[in-house]
Amino acid sequence: MIHPWHRAVFDRLLAGRGRQHHALLLSGPAGIGKAALATELARARLCERPAADGSACGRCDACAWFDAGNHPDFRLLTPGGDERAAAEEGEAAPAARGGKAGKPSREIRIEQVRALDTFLEVGSHRGGARVIVVEPADAMNAVVANALLKRLEEPPPGAGFILVANRLAALPATIRSRCQKVSLPLPPAESAAAWLVGECGIPAAQAAFWLAAAGGAPLLASRLATDGDAAAYRRIVDAFAGMPEAGIVATADALNGVEPPDWAGAAQTWAADLARVCAGAMPRRHVDRIDRLKRVASGTTLARITALERRLRALPREASHPLNPRLLLEDVLLDYRRALAGSPGGRTRTAEPR
Repeated sequence: MIHPWHRAVFDRLLAGRGRQHHALLLSGPAGIGKAALATELARARLCERPAADGSACGRCDACAWFDAGNHPDFRLLTPGGDERAAAEEGEAAPAARGGKAGKPSREIRIEQVRALDTFLEVGSHRGGARVIVVEPADAMNAVVANALLKRLEEPPPGAGFILVANRLAALPATIRSRCQKVSLPLPPAESAAAWLVGECGIPAAQAAFWLAAAGGAPLLASRLATDGDAAAYRRIVDAFAGMPEAGIVATADALNGVEPPDWAGAAQTWAADLARVCAGAMPRRHVDRIDRLKRVASGTTLARITALERRLRALPREASHPLNPRLLLEDVLLDYRRALAGSPGGRTRTAEPR
């Protein structure tokens, strides 16, 4: 599926297929459909009877296998894909070995990259192209990225890589330099809103609200607009909006059971809107909470909120593998409390019973 705002990029990349670099790097904000674009590019490259414009026909054997998720010349490296990597290596998954399966990994593992060696050495099963999609590529630590680099530097003929990244700067410069970079910005608000109305069947005003909450990312807005996720989103924002009056312990209790990557985004967007209001601008995401933002902002300073934002920039990395989720949350809330120390309701609170 190609989202309408990516159609021109898709067509351009297919038109230049003969001159295309062996490794593409699609980068841009989360929630705009980069993974879907990568999937369609891979599908088109593996198709055995492509259409005149180079897109996949959807009818050949290769398309049928791809759509069923078992094309022999395609590999997807993504967090939580350890089971398939283990199978490639002839190993059992952790649960099958009698160990605890635990939570799915939020990182791409070294075993997944090493498993590519057999895939790349054997040769194409269909005598055509082989495609590896890495999504998100910024979910690799330095060791894994270095292992992938070795495969990127000298790929066998016909092998192509498509990397997808939300945070381009998080990728090592050595990886970025080996790829043809394709930057994908947020889609125009009108296009995104129209798509959201059709996708979710919601009124235009509601689509505009969720699009603002998602920072202009339509796929994220679509997820937020569903009943369950909408309630979870409001719960998380309510918790941060209640600071500093609610206090650290009460706020942490309110977020009990919420995974760090889920509340980390709200922590960042609430601080960003506080900074905008402190600077005399309108909020970007939490437009429905302008009165609350103004009240909190009136008791702090732009310098304090800017310092808080700098600290929160490390959150994506910390939230991906916290040693203790509760301690990470309380640490972030403590930084919030310090930044809002002068806000109404926060002047007299110096400590809380634990």
